[in-house]
Amino acid sequence: MLRKIKLIRLVSFSCSSYSTRLQIDANLAQDFESKQYKPRKHPGSARIKIANIPPDIQKAIYLILEDSGARTLYQESEKLSNYIRSRLLPPEDDDIRIKAAKIHTSVSQQVLSKINNKITTPEEEDMYNKRINTSVFNILKKNVYRWGNISYDKSTCLQYLMARAAPEYAILVRVLDEIKKKDENFKPRSFFDFGSGVGSGTWAVNTFWKGDIYEYFCVDTSQNMHDLARLILCSGKDNVEMPYKGYFQRQFLPASTNLKYDIVLSAFSLFEMPDMKTRLETIQKLWNKTENYLVIVEHGSNAGFRVVNEAREFVLNLPKEKKSSKQVNNTQNGYAFSPCPNDNVCPRYLEQETPCNFLMKYETLQFPSKSEISADVFSYVILRKGVRPSNDPQWPRVVRAPIVRSGHTICKLCTAKGELKEVIFSKSKHDQITYRCARSSNWGDELPLK
Repeated sequence: MLRKIKLIRLVSFSCSSYSTRLQIDANLAQDFESKQYKPRKHPGSARIKIANIPPDIQKAIYLILEDSGARTLYQESEKLSNYIRSRLLPPEDDDIRIKAAKIHTSVSQQVLSKINNKITTPEEEDMYNKRINTSVFNILKKNVYRWGNISYDKSTCLQYLMARAAPEYAILVRVLDEIKKKDENFKPRSFFDFGSGVGSGTWAVNTFWKGDIYEYFCVDTSQNMHDLARLILCSGKDNVEMPYKGYFQRQFLPASTNLKYDIVLSAFSLFEMPDMKTRLETIQKLWNKTENYLVIVEHGSNAGFRVVNEAREFVLNLPKEKKSSKQVNNTQNGYAFSPCPNDNVCPRYLEQETPCNFLMKYETLQFPSKSEISADVFSYVILRKGVRPSNDPQWPRVVRAPIVRSGHTICKLCTAKGELKEVIFSKSKHDQITYRCARSSNWGDELPLK
């Protein structure tokens, strides 16, 4: 008991000693004093709290679902959504072989103990080996996750549209707003969407850069998804002309690496890859196609976080190339633009306790009943070509919902040094602006502190 108390004191001392060094970024001090910024809306806070699909897209979706008689598919859409959220990664061959070897050893010992190690003929040995292999196979079937691709026929596409369009659009708007907020002068001219599905990626980029993008390149293995996405953009009517001239759809990644895109997006798509090798090969191809930003988004489960972190580590550990006087963005160099304030190994991954995820609220579709406010968790990373600018503030990120109490607020932060820190902000140890900024922050915000 005494040892536990000492440990608690040690942790609290560590938190408080760290917190005394935190204060508002000096570059923002005057802006706060002149009331240009207010603590409740400090520059690190997320600007989009709740999102709903644009009215014109909602109208098209409603028309399509009504014409398709999709009301009867509502319960099936809920089952599909639950399955997608609970999905695990496909087991790797090496892991299966290791598990099979352990089971084989155990079963062999059990069989041999029953027959007292008395095998007198080759026929008996062959018979017992077959019995052992059959037992191993049956045990493996029960203990190895049965992964498989989701086949998106017309019915399944409609189910996906009902269940996943609203949360995925909201999440993508929240993620892309990080680019819009932190890189105000950025105007993408091209957009590449890998695993484009019903087209939520296109709706999201058009929320910010509709007048700037001249090419949309969408890749999805399901032709039914392509047809549905195109129909939505055409207001749900077959006889309406496509509103975007530079809108292209393909079922496979193009082999050419010459064309690059300002924003490359992979949202909720890497789970369709059969193994890690294929996922990393896909990430390499997407990174080769990236001119500025590569955005990876998955569901906020442990498995989804693993996929996002896998992509992050792969890109950040690619061989670095020296700066050329021509164009740095043609190199493999990249850094974590968001949400990470560092390029170190993710401390959440090292911790192995909870995934690095965030919460986004959204309005459900007005189908088959009235819309409601719901929420979904997601994991993401935005990787940017080039090297991290020397003036990047690298503000700490709030990675869990702050605990607000009378006179103090507890924030769990991911810092520029690649550490997780639990910081206690109090009136007695911090200036008013720092304290109020911490108290007003939400899960996923940056704290504008140094």
